[in-house]
Amino acid sequence: MRRDLGAFFFRYRDLLPIPLAIAMLARAKPRLVGWLAGLPLIILGEMIRIWALCHIGPTTRTREICADVLVTSGPYQYTRNPLYFANLLKISGFISIAGDPWIALITLFFYGIEFLTVISYEEHFLAEKFPEVFMHYAKTVPTFFPNGRKHSSESTTAAWSLRQAIFSERRTFVSTGLLLAMLGFRNPIWKIKDKGSDS
Repeated sequence: MRRDLGAFFFRYRDLLPIPLAIAMLARAKPRLVGWLAGLPLIILGEMIRIWALCHIGPTTRTREICADVLVTSGPYQYTRNPLYFANLLKISGFISIAGDPWIALITLFFYGIEFLTVISYEEHFLAEKFPEVFMHYAKTVPTFFPNGRKHSSESTTAAWSLRQAIFSERRTFVSTGLLLAMLGFRNPIWKIKDKGSDS
């Protein structure tokens, strides 16, 4: 059941967040403090995504799970799931900007279920395909949150150049920029006043 749910989330991971984004825009109450907290998280998350893409290459863009090698280089030396960790940073940035606690709770609940099931689904696949190597890797590298240590392992080589990784992110850049623009249009930053600023 859990693996089936993970496969469903994996296949439709690009489409499922759309209703959440619409709800976020409908309820958004952006404030300056939200922008100041959220934008750095979005930028940091995107930088980690690009770093991870340099190492994992095109396999992340497929709808069918696949892996030619077990990637253990770059950010994969700090967390087994740097792309999902980066996505969490970006999500946290967006809900900080939106400034609605209900949307924040619903969004975090949704992504908590998605990450839990998809990571389980992906790691079951990797454990079957690379049993000994993955077992060692899983023992030395955290599943999700980095612990500040760089874990040594037999590192794979980068699959993409920085230019290729950035080019592969063009759709993500568009969706991120569009959502930020809509949040800005919802309450233009030059009109934002924090509570108490009129006193």
